[in-house]
This record gives sequence, structure tokens and C-alpha cells, in this order.
Amino acid sequence: MTLENVTGNLLEYKKLKLGTFQHADQLTTERRTNIELRNQWFYTADGELYTVQKENVVWAITREPQNLVLENIDDAYRQLTEKENYFPNAEAAQSSVDHKDSVVVDLKGLNLVKDNDLYGHFVVGPKVVNELNSEQRKVAQRIYGPDEENFGLNMEMFAGAGKTPHVYVLLPEYVKSTLGSNNRTFLGRASWLNYFYGGSDFNADGRGVYDDNRLRGVRR
Repeated sequence: MTLENVTGNLLEYKKLKLGTFQHADQLTTERRTNIELRNQWFYTADGELYTVQKENVVWAITREPQNLVLENIDDAYRQLTEKENYFPNAEAAQSSVDHKDSVVVDLKGLNLVKDNDLYGHFVVGPKVVNELNSEQRKVAQRIYGPDEENFGLNMEMFAGAGKTPHVYVLLPEYVKSTLGSNNRTFLGRASWLNYFYGGSDFNADGRGVYDDNRLRGVRR
């Protein structure tokens, strides 16, 4: 099976074989040897779920099998384009959050720099990754890893290319107010990995799923 780029909006996911849509960590690792991918912007298979647990606003990064936006692609696409948020089934979302392959973090622990009323970011400095706190490091390694060894090698790639990735995430206040005003328990978004000119930034706040972009995987 050969990986290739499929161009279009997120609905193009239907053209990929299940389990082959590439995550941010897989794309980042492939960029070490496939230079062409560095100049392309991708939708990723990473699922983004936000919820409130014991007064703490948490963010769960899931793998493709637990990504409810992809699992319910038509409904999620409609909600994201019409309502700007995807509100998944609460039971299914809790199952995705609890899955052993999901990484769950407390948003306050990320010390986000506020960009606007919706989202903020933190910086992954490739030469100073030891300065990341535990929550930031957990996220950074999940996105740019997937393991300790590849994370280190990928940071070396960024340092050599003079790139400093940013991770963009919904703000706790936005998540809490949006869930409250819609009487919902979970909020879902799509995700992107930027090209190198954009710093290889990762966006976990995506709702522009109608944009023509790339999805990397194996065609059905």
C-alpha cells in the first residue's frame, strides 16, 4: 500500500482506507526524509475533543479510530460549517477520551498565550524542549513524536531548518461558555499541520473543513 496525497476538503477522507490517514506525528517523522512534504499543508487524522471534568477544562487528542469527526464525517462536516462546532454523542466522546491511545491534558496547564477570544497557543522551541512543562511536553511529543527517539530527531530537523512550531488550542473560557450555552458535554474540532513556511504549526482548533487542503493516506 502506497501513501499519497488526496487534495480537497475534509470530506475527501471517504476516499482513504481506514487506518491509513496520517497523524501529525507520522507526517512530521516522514518529513525528515520526504522533503516535498515540508512544503505542503495537511488535514491530520488527530481527533480533538474538549470537555469539562471536575471544573477543569480538558483537551483530548485521539487517534483515527477514536476520532469522532471522522467517524461521523457528514454530520461533523455539516455542524462545523454551519454551527462552527461539532457536538458529538456524549457517550461515544467519553469512550474516545478514556481510550488508552488518547492523550488528555488540562488546558490551564498549557499556559496558553491568548490570540483572540477563541484560541491561544504555546511554543515548541526545538532547541529548548526541556523548558516545556509536563502538560506541554505531553502534547508536543504526541504531535511531533510519536516516541521519545523520534521526537528528538524531529526537533533536530526543526532546529536545523530554523523552524519553531506553535500549537494552537481552544481557550478554556471559550470551551466552557460554548458547552454551557449549547447545553452540551463535549465539543469537537478538526486539525491541521502547517507547512514549514508556516512553522509546521499544529492547529487543534480547526473548523474550516471546507478548505481545499491535503490528506495523506492510502486510497480505497
